[in-house]
Amino acid sequence: MASGDAQRAWFPEMLEDLRQYWGDKPSWENLAAFCEGMTEKREKIKNARRVKPIVTVCRNCGGKRVMPPTSIRSALFALKKIGEIDEVGFKELDREWAKHRTSNGLDAYGKKKKL
Repeated sequence: MASGDAQRAWFPEMLEDLRQYWGDKPSWENLAAFCEGMTEKREKIKNARRVKPIVTVCRNCGGKRVMPPTSIRSALFALKKIGEIDEVGFKELDREWAKHRTSNGLDAYGKKKKL
């Protein structure tokens, strides 16, 4: 296992998938579905490489937390990292995503918030 793989949110093969997918300029709904698929792919990669998940424990309640699913914003940061968008493009998309998310009552993953 490579150092840092347990904390890695985007593996190189996932970044390549994102680069190819982004060429079609997907809608927010389609990007949300893509991110859901990337969460599954990340878990398959980690399982294949026998990467043990990082589990953090809350000091107050003792509850455990594992790495969250891949969010839309995480995809935007990854796009910036691989050079598909620049800082200006990132900020613009981040604002658009925040506006879309708020106006449609969505969570960070593009799903309707549960009341």
